[in-house]
Amino acid sequence: PAWPNWGIIGSATPNGWDDPDTNLDYSLSTKKYSYTGPLKVGEIKFRLDDAWTTNYGDDGNNLTLEAGGANIPITSAGNYSIVIDFNAKTYTIKKN
Repeated sequence: PAWPNWGIIGSATPNGWDDPDTNLDYSLSTKKYSYTGPLKVGEIKFRLDDAWTTNYGDDGNNLTLEAGGANIPITSAGNYSIVIDFNAKTYTIKKN
């Protein structure tokens, strides 16, 4: 695609910490990435091109992304909507 290939990985995702990442959808209109789907109790991170070279977590658990930051906790299983703005280094996460 014409935009970077970001994905979500972690024990809370369908594939766990194993490859492949769960791909994020990209919106041309908002320039943001998103995921809507199931998550288990566990942790997540965002990474580029299914590799650890470029990855983001959240050191303060404050919805602000840091390069190589801490795993983001998911404390309740369910269906979630996550929207990520890699330009602003922010994300939202909402249980549906």
